[in-house]
This record gives sequence, structure tokens and C-alpha cells, in this order.
Amino acid sequence: MLGAFLFLLALTFKPVIENDGIGYFSYLHSVVVDHDLDFSNEYQAVKAERVSYYPTLIETRTATGRLADFFPVGPAILAAPAYLVALAVRPGTEPQYGPPFSVALTLVSLLFGLLALVLSYRLAAAVAGPRSAVVGVAGAAAAMPFTYYLVYEPSYSHSFSACAVAAFLYLWWRARDRRTWQGWALLGLLGGLLGLIRFQDGPLLLVGLLDRPRRRWHLLVFFGAAALAFAPQLPVDQVLFGSWLPARPPGQDLQLFPGHYLQLLFSSQHGLFSWTPIALLAVGGFWFTPDRRLQLAFIYAFGVELLIGGAAPDWYGGFSFGMRRFLGLTPFFAIGLAALAQRVPARAAWTALTAFVAWNLVLMANFTYVINSAGDPGYGGLLDGQLRALRLLPHLVTQGTAGRALIWWPVLKLSFDPLLGLLLLLGEAACLAIAAAALRLLRPLPAAS
Repeated sequence: MLGAFLFLLALTFKPVIENDGIGYFSYLHSVVVDHDLDFSNEYQAVKAERVSYYPTLIETRTATGRLADFFPVGPAILAAPAYLVALAVRPGTEPQYGPPFSVALTLVSLLFGLLALVLSYRLAAAVAGPRSAVVGVAGAAAAMPFTYYLVYEPSYSHSFSACAVAAFLYLWWRARDRRTWQGWALLGLLGGLLGLIRFQDGPLLLVGLLDRPRRRWHLLVFFGAAALAFAPQLPVDQVLFGSWLPARPPGQDLQLFPGHYLQLLFSSQHGLFSWTPIALLAVGGFWFTPDRRLQLAFIYAFGVELLIGGAAPDWYGGFSFGMRRFLGLTPFFAIGLAALAQRVPARAAWTALTAFVAWNLVLMANFTYVINSAGDPGYGGLLDGQLRALRLLPHLVTQGTAGRALIWWPVLKLSFDPLLGLLLLLGEAACLAIAAAALRLLRPLPAAS
């Protein structure tokens, strides 16, 4: 089984840093190598190395006169050990956004994405049992945008986000009303990490308040630990923006009213339910979830992401595959799908899952090769693109760097690069091995009741 997954990763995984990934990982070169928060040479390297980027995100100057970085520091901190290893391999630090730095950083993203699925499986199994949990996790991963951002755009923060939310939920569920002050402290640290990875996910830490603490002062421990985990962001924002609060790009201030909430869910321009119809089943599956607090946690988390995402002027997420801003809720979606799968015959569940996965795979080819823009294709254009993309499906397995270096190089007229291909394959195998070990080591959670 692991061999099959490794083969798929070799054919699909692209260790590329681009677009949003520039903002997440430019901190490493600036702080570790330059010992400052001046991004002038990092952003010059973006253009010199012909990295795909959004001009506003690397050309905006703040009130302090510095070039802005609008992204949180969490992913950079989590990937810092891998960056230091890459720096030891290539002390020259060039190319800043190419191998070995891009390989090291995106492999960390891959690892966190796989760990998110492992944690999601443990959560879903507690609700619906191991067999239904497999259906739920497979649906949340392969029939939603998660897989696209796991292998084709790993420099985005979505795998880190999904893992942090899953770890928070796992720890929250494991103790519940028996949590000691040390447990509240650890839960708070994970809650602060949510915001340090993606600002939008920060409010999800309030899910922890669905449990009643044994002592009121435990809440002080909880919020104090959350503040401690989020603290690295504060001096960064103070230096860059002259503020203790995160800043948004020009013209992107949140507008809660009237908002774009229906478009976020149903638009043909990356709408959650129109691009990812299995999400409707995932939401509906919480009707069958026996644990009321888990239901409330999902309603709150979904509402937070809907409120913040719908209030953004660029609610559609720019050049985005599907409604990626909900990917932090991947463990919730896995739980909902598992709860629903438990209620139907196994054959029906797997048949429906296969159909949704097929839709999503064709949609990846449609988005990449037919739509190929951030614009609205319209419902008719979306469906027409699905038909046109059928013949383009084989291209999806020619994107992986290891596969290109070791298998497809003569067909694609590339240079044969066995060293890069084998080292990347080894890194992908290590990520799979660590995720498999985590699955064995993580204790099953108490069954929901």
C-alpha cells in the first residue's frame, strides 16, 4: 500500500514555491540568512528566478516603509529545521526558491498534510468506526481540494492548517471534561498555533470552551498558552506594519455586510458546493454525529470560515482550485462523511465516493488546462470544461518532479536527473513512513456517544 502511495507521489508531487508560498517562506531567508525583516533581496530573487507571484503581495510598502509580508510566520517556523538542513547542504542560499530549499520546505508541507489525514482518521473512527472512517478520510482528501494543495501547490499553508486543526481536535476530544491544567495549557498552545499558521483559523481555538474546566483559572492557562504560541507574530507585525494586529493587502479589508456568503458556497467561481459537491454530504453527515458538542464545534468552525471568507473582497480565493479557504476544516469534513457512510450500505458508500473522486480528478485537469484562470467559467463553462478535460487526465500524472526526473524526461524532452529524482523519492518515502508510524502510535479516541 505504501509503495502505491509513493508511486503516486512520484508522479504528482511538485516541490515548487510560488504565489502565496513566497509570503510564507520568505521569512526563513530573511531571518536566518540576512538576520532582518527586509524582504528586498528575497522579492528580487522571486523575479530573477521567474517564480510565479502576485505583484501586490511583494511590491506593497507599509507605513514603516518596508516591503510587506502579509502572511503569518507559523509555516516558516514549523519548516525551519528542514530549511537549516538545506542550508547546510547549500550554504550559498541560491536559488532562494529552488532546490534544495524548495524541496525541503515542500516536503515538510507534505508531511504535515499526511499527518492531518492520520489525525482525521482517528477522529472519524471515534465517530463512525474504522471502515467508515476510511471512506470519510478518502472523501475529504481525494474528492475535495485537499489533494490538489497537497501535491500540486504544497507551498501554500493548507496542509499545515489542516494538521493543526486536526491536532487541536484530537487533543480536545481525548481529554474532554477530564482535562488537567497541563492539558489546558497544551490545548491553548495548539489553539495559538492555529492563528500562527492561518489568521482565519485562530478563532477556532474557542472550540475548547465547549468543555467546562475543573477550575476557572484553567481558562487563564488556556488563553495564556494560546497567547504564548501566537507571540512570534507580534514583533514581526510591529516591525513590518507598526501594528500589533495582522494587516491585509490594499483593497482587501474585510466587509461583513453585505458580504459574499452565498457566492462562497454556490458560485460557479470556486464555490464550495458547486465545485466540491461532496462537501454537501460532509455537512449533512453531522446530522448523524452522535456527539452534540462535536456538532456544535463544526457549526461554529464552519460559520467562522464562512464569515471571514465571505467578508473578503477576493472571496473566490484568486487563482484557486475550488474553495481552498475551507481546507482547514478537512478533519471535520472527514468526520461528517464517515458518519454518513456508516448509515448507508458499504457498496453504496464506495460507489458514491468513486464518483466524487472522479469528478474532482477531472476538475483538476479542467482547472489546470481548460479554465486556467481566476475568472468565473459559469456553470455551463464548468460542465463543458469537465467534458473537454477528460482527454487531459493523463497530464495530471506527469507533473511530479520525481516522475519527470526518472520516468517522463524523454517524453517531455527534459534532462535526465537521477540524483534529484531519487533524493526527492527518498524524501517522499520518509514522509509516508513517518505518517504510517504516527498512525500506529496515536491511540484511538474514545467512541462518540
